[in-house]
Amino acid sequence: MSRIRSLKESLGRSYWVWWVYHKLIADAVMLQRPTKDAFVYEFLGKDLGRVADIGCGPGVFTRYLCRHARLVCAADIDENALSRTFARHSTTGNLAPLVTLANQLPFADASLDTVLFLEVLEHLDDDLGALKELHRVLATSGKMILSVPIPPGEVNEGEKFGHKREGYSFSAMKTLFESAGFEVARHAYAMFKYSRLAVRLVRAWRKYLRLPAPFFIGWVSYGDRLLNRQHRQQGDYEPANLVILARKVKIDSNGH
Repeated sequence: MSRIRSLKESLGRSYWVWWVYHKLIADAVMLQRPTKDAFVYEFLGKDLGRVADIGCGPGVFTRYLCRHARLVCAADIDENALSRTFARHSTTGNLAPLVTLANQLPFADASLDTVLFLEVLEHLDDDLGALKELHRVLATSGKMILSVPIPPGEVNEGEKFGHKREGYSFSAMKTLFESAGFEVARHAYAMFKYSRLAVRLVRAWRKYLRLPAPFFIGWVSYGDRLLNRQHRQQGDYEPANLVILARKVKIDSNGH
């Protein structure tokens, strides 16, 4: 058994094994690809400067960030997961791992140009405090790409790092951003009714067959791309996710 665990750990630290796995297995990484990930890439752009991916998880965007930034800091609270992510990109010369809390960042004031903050805010007790901390570390011209779930969703406050709230509406996020010193430049809804259906199918497959769901189930989520683009942008078709591009604005000495 120890040899099997060792082999799994070794394979899990290989970028190409990880890449193939997420091409063949329908999970959150695959289901987010058709709409949510497309908006993240679009909002990021290519001239990223100094980047921090806060709550980087398995490193879905790490390779892209390293290609388009001078320095990338992959940050997460899970040291083991972060270790695997860093190992998958060990040949990248501009990547640094960091174990940290989102509201206690060890960066100097105005030291970052870009922050990626995906699916983290809903896990935090003090969401406004975390956004203010991100405002502190971003340069005046800095930008942040954030994603959050849209209610209804799960809440598991009993878990240390579980969801503290179901998610956020766009109006709620706009208010939070303005309170923290950001302005919303763009926003997009993502993961619509076909993605929600794919999630239910994947969960059912795992529950009854006790096996990872195959990639063809993940294809269901691509049905979202067939939906009317204008209606999607208005938040129709039961969106499950909200992606926002926000920019730092100056706050005067009175805090306004």
